[in-house]
Amino acid sequence: MEKMEKMEKMQKPKNLKAIDCKIILVGDSGVGKTCIIERYLKKYNPNVTCTINTSFYSKMEIIDSYQINFLVWDTVGQERYRSLNSLFFKDAHICIFVYDITNEDSFNNIKDYWYESVITNGAEGIICGVAGNKSDLYIEEKVDKSEVEEFCKEINATIKFVSAKADYGINELFEELGNIFVNSDFMKEIRENNYDNNEIEEKLNFGKTNKESGKKGCC
Repeated sequence: MEKMEKMEKMQKPKNLKAIDCKIILVGDSGVGKTCIIERYLKKYNPNVTCTINTSFYSKMEIIDSYQINFLVWDTVGQERYRSLNSLFFKDAHICIFVYDITNEDSFNNIKDYWYESVITNGAEGIICGVAGNKSDLYIEEKVDKSEVEEFCKEINATIKFVSAKADYGINELFEELGNIFVNSDFMKEIRENNYDNNEIEEKLNFGKTNKESGKKGCC
């Protein structure tokens, strides 16, 4: 038990303020955006209803020795509310496009509407991910995976086939996108604007060996 507690302490940055990372989930109504978020937050509810108001959640993660505060926004998928979503795209660092693998229209709408809307209204250089949800229903799959992979290649997006119901692939998706974020221009700008040189050096060297950080050991 003591060993585990020591390991946990070693993994946590010291005396460093958390860095906010805004993540938006977009896609048609019923594709499972809310379920994905709730599964990520360990609050999964299989009986969740369609979202009619944009919702906000947060979760702290340690990524590459940085304290990252994921600010996760669940947007509305219903067509009559779509015009409101653009208000929440501004300043987002990461966008996860969600589609239902059993619903071809939900993927086509990512290509034909959601992607263009995010790129038009979102921040320059926004990090993109694509989540093919309900992968536990693979027998009913209607979307060609090769087509999805080609689209993701075109827009430089990370892709994961996930299942909120079966708790598959979701943590890995957030982790991979988080790693991209800490190595992005967004992070460079955040460091330059919020930390002095000593704090930046401390972040970059935290968790490294003495050899890696350029410092000599005590013995």
